Amino acid sequence: MKRNEHKLGDLLSGALARAGITRQVGAAVVVDAGDQALVAVFGEGILEFVRCRSFEGKMLTTVCNDASVAQEIRLREREIIRGIVERVPRADVGEIVVWHRQSTRRGAAWYDVP
Repeated sequence: MKRNEHKLGDLLSGALARAGITRQVGAAVVVDAGDQALVAVFGEGILEFVRCRSFEGKMLTTVCNDASVAQEIRLREREIIRGIVERVPRADVGEIVVWHRQSTRRGAAWYDVP
């Protein structure tokens, strides 16, 4: 009787999927690609005003500390999504949600979620 041969990658993929980690890693990759797409669209320094925070169910959530930047993100949403898909071809981003928030907690970064 011949033993079944399994590749380490197959075993690891299955373990990650069972643990739910694959989805979390995928979301983190999309969030990072979102930050990169923001820089590509708006230029260096944009991350001082806006950061991508989470990706779930086709929705990329960003946190912004400036109302005019928040409006520009809404206006250029399709362009930003195209930039994300260029970096992560299998990303299924349907919309970008912008939370406009200013830090009122001392010692916390403005983009921290309360």
